[in-house]
Amino acid sequence: MDAERHGAREGLSASEERIRLILDSALDALVTIDHTGTITGWSRQAETLFGWSAGEALGRLLSETIIPERYRAEHTQGLERYLATGEGPLLNRRIEVSALRRDQNEFPMELAITPIRSGNRVSFSAFVRDLTERKRAEAALRESQELLEGIVNSSDDAIISKTLGGIITSWNPGAERLFGYTAQQAIGRPMLMIFPPERRGEEPGILARIGRGERVDHFETVRVRADGTRVDISATISPLRDADGRIIGASKIARDITERKAHERKLQAQLARLHLLEQITRAIGERQDLHSIFRVAIHSLEEHLPIDFGCIALHEVAGQPLEIACVGTRSQALAPELALAEHAQIGSDENGLGRCLRGELVYEPDISASPFPLPGRLARGGLRALAIAPLSVENKVFGVMIAARREPASFASADCEFLRQLSEHLALAARQVRLHSALQQAYEDLRQSQQTVMQQERLRALGQMASGIAHDINNALSPASIYAQSLLERDETLSESARESLRVIHRAIDDVGQTVSRMRMFYSQREPQLALAPLDLNDLLQQVARLTRARWSDIPQERGIVIDLKTDLAPDLPRIMGAESEIRDALTNLVLNAVDAMPEGGTLTLRTGVSNGADREASAAPQVQVEIRDTGVGMTEAVRSRCLEPFFTTKGERGTGLGLAMVYGMVQRHSAELEVESELGAGTTMRVIFPTAWLRDVQQP
Repeated sequence: MDAERHGAREGLSASEERIRLILDSALDALVTIDHTGTITGWSRQAETLFGWSAGEALGRLLSETIIPERYRAEHTQGLERYLATGEGPLLNRRIEVSALRRDQNEFPMELAITPIRSGNRVSFSAFVRDLTERKRAEAALRESQELLEGIVNSSDDAIISKTLGGIITSWNPGAERLFGYTAQQAIGRPMLMIFPPERRGEEPGILARIGRGERVDHFETVRVRADGTRVDISATISPLRDADGRIIGASKIARDITERKAHERKLQAQLARLHLLEQITRAIGERQDLHSIFRVAIHSLEEHLPIDFGCIALHEVAGQPLEIACVGTRSQALAPELALAEHAQIGSDENGLGRCLRGELVYEPDISASPFPLPGRLARGGLRALAIAPLSVENKVFGVMIAARREPASFASADCEFLRQLSEHLALAARQVRLHSALQQAYEDLRQSQQTVMQQERLRALGQMASGIAHDINNALSPASIYAQSLLERDETLSESARESLRVIHRAIDDVGQTVSRMRMFYSQREPQLALAPLDLNDLLQQVARLTRARWSDIPQERGIVIDLKTDLAPDLPRIMGAESEIRDALTNLVLNAVDAMPEGGTLTLRTGVSNGADREASAAPQVQVEIRDTGVGMTEAVRSRCLEPFFTTKGERGTGLGLAMVYGMVQRHSAELEVESELGAGTTMRVIFPTAWLRDVQQP
């Protein structure tokens, strides 16, 4: 029996040890008390949770150890009531109360109290769980939900939720403002109530995508408000999931994009007009005929703006009627009825047309009752809205563009702005055509002048050459002529055949002399015949710059080459006496040579100045000099030494070799000097220096 009792005690001890280990490893703290409220059990988790060791806690009253002071009386009364009646409303259930740690800090705990009866004795066990983290998480969640609810309620966007069947389950104030339904009116109704009939097919597709877990981003569509008006919206729709991740519905955020859509449509219209303007500009830029430019512009307006009638009238002289220069292709059928066919006259009035001739763009929404001539003509043809845009360059109106429609008030502000821009482009194109025509005429005049000058200089150079060799030829022929004449006159022994031979020789010598004389007639020293006048070389050089502008500016720029013109003109430059046209032609030739020397572009410098000369006395009268300098290819010394020779050229078939010879001839006839400075690869400077004598003649009182 002793052995059995010993075995039972060991078994009991082992069982108690297992229970103790289980309780010590449990997540919850275990506390036991007796019927007096004295602590009789204190697990390891209790030590951690409350800060009291088991040795310190055991034997202490529970109320003085872990119960806040404000609850202690209630605790004592409850214990006494249970002992007296056996009733305890807080027993055998989980309750949440505040507990006290050893450091006197309170914390929330979950408590489950169970009474234990052993004979007549009663004890109580309580499992305790710390709720601090859970309460903190709940507070954070509650705060987050309140924040989310505040955001949803204050959002300008409509935020709606619905079931997978499309039934509305939530409807925020933004949705009330956007769609006009209150939350009470909307919740429980199908989402299809805000779909226009032609877009009801969108809902099944959206719900199907949500059911597959897909998200619909920035879906732009149209919905219907409670008052029946339509609204453009952009919607983002996302699946709603429950705690297990199952899709239970959809959340929709919708934004009113009506204003944005209106801006987009306006922008698209503006872009379309800009594209049309660019097309018209490109089309008219390819033409150099004024009538075809006007026709392209009016035809484009008829096709794309569109208009029912369009024409262009030109105005050359103030106070005179305008003349129709071009009528649109589609407008020509209506033009005779309106008396606005091409070449028809339009008198200006003090209303629309008169204001337009002063530079205003005029728009008349309805001309049906207008008493003025032009609107009256158009109104009789069934036209109602009229817009007139001026064609002006440099604040001078030279014409108008007329556009009309049958519908009254049918020109929007954007249409009028487009007409204004087009009229500006047309005016510039017309000016370009006129400038091009003038430039072509100037080119032709310059070409003819150059041909004439070149021909004259060729003949002059030929005369120079003949003059140079005439003396040598005459000297060589003179003895032969004298001896032949002497033999014919003195030698009477010559036979008749010999005399005839001498006479042939004499005639041949005379023919050679005549030939040389005729050649010399191509060139003569013309100083006495020069028409001299006082000249301002600054003015003359500026004339040359304008005359040659096409060669150093327009033509190079067409090839992508830039020649920069710089002028350095001395102020108060003394006048000289000279032949204006001859000096101008020579300077023109020098400028053209400088341009030809810069095939890749560069700088052309025109300079005037007064100088005494490096080798002249200080008291000598000053000289006036003109410099034409380029930064072109330059010349070798061999080329520089021959550049003034007639017929010498480095331009191949493009050159005649007479240009600088002509310049040199002018220099000689004006008793001037010509200096040539050049370096290969660094450019050339041509300097013409007019002598002191010419200055004295001009400056004498």
